[in-house]
Amino acid sequence: MALYKPLKIIFAGLCGLIAGLVLFFPWDSAAEYAASRAAATASEKNIFLSFQNIYTEGLLNRKFICRGFSADMPAVSIKISEARVDPMFIRSLISASKTGTLSFGRGEITTVTKQKLKWTSGTANIKSTGDTLYLDDITLTGDVSAKGFINISNETGKIVNADITARFPDEFDRALQMLSNLQVLPLTKISSGEWRITR
Repeated sequence: MALYKPLKIIFAGLCGLIAGLVLFFPWDSAAEYAASRAAATASEKNIFLSFQNIYTEGLLNRKFICRGFSADMPAVSIKISEARVDPMFIRSLISASKTGTLSFGRGEITTVTKQKLKWTSGTANIKSTGDTLYLDDITLTGDVSAKGFINISNETGKIVNADITARFPDEFDRALQMLSNLQVLPLTKISSGEWRITR
């Protein structure tokens, strides 16, 4: 019983410290810094990222929101109206890896032939172990739809492992075949308008 009161005071103090860090930590500045670092790293691989607005929402269940995201690459460019990342801090601490969920709204991909592929929404589970970024349970809906997973090297930005089945409007078969022939993406045609990314 003699130790109970001091332990209770220490526990309350730790809870107060953690709550203070969560409430008063400059999350928005941290999100902007992380985005600028990601953009700098991506530019080394000829991927140019830009963001209109980055901020956070929530208290203990903090979410990072990016509006007006774009990525320009040699073969394609991507635009997304809004993307939300839930870092799932508690699970990340328990699993000793960076774990979270990704959800995004309307967006489009512009191919080398200037054709546009549009979607309405998408989700994925994300995990980073240091060497590899894992995107699992990917779901994309809209004019283009997709399901599957993809693993990307954090060092090179290249696809390490993937299995995604996607549906496109039939008129995009020619552009996708060009991407496949140029080995920009490991694409295999299943049928008209249906393709698979595997590695």
